[in-house]
Amino acid sequence: MLGGCDPIIDLGGAFFPGWLVAALGGLFGMILVRQIFCWVGIEEHLTFRGAAYLGVFVMIAVSLWYAFFLT
Repeated sequence: MLGGCDPIIDLGGAFFPGWLVAALGGLFGMILVRQIFCWVGIEEHLTFRGAAYLGVFVMIAVSLWYAFFLT
């Protein structure tokens, strides 16, 4: 019943849910942050890299969701 409340994005005639767009943005943002960490030299000092990058992914995805779909 609440399926109609989900924001839908129209990209070239195909409709995508808003959470998918936020997740893809989070993925690309995480890759960018990883490249910055490697360039600066922080990555080699990370103990739990998987958890750190998962946290970065979630932070960026939720921030994009709030910025674009909950305003």
